[in-house]
Amino acid sequence: MSEEGWSIQHDDQHGPVVLESAALSYRDAQDASSPQPAFWPWSAEWWKPKGRQRNLERAGALYQAAADAAERAGDYERRNDLLGHVESCSILLDSIISADTVK
Repeated sequence: MSEEGWSIQHDDQHGPVVLESAALSYRDAQDASSPQPAFWPWSAEWWKPKGRQRNLERAGALYQAAADAAERAGDYERRNDLLGHVESCSILLDSIISADTVK
């Protein structure tokens, strides 16, 4: 939110489905040359993949924003599912960081 200047209201306008689609896009992006997925929810100018670690950080943040939006909307089942994706991103990040530390 702070990096791009977004707000809770902005997230709620997009809703959890759109935020989840953006999160999935970054979760699957391997590096800065990753092509924009067909399901990317916004215009091409907002597709900014980086390295694998940064893409997973973004994915986790977007999944968290989607979970928060789902909670504010009272959709607790979706929130719980999205929080599982946040955890998955965290696990993937830990494995990358651990592998880099061993090198």
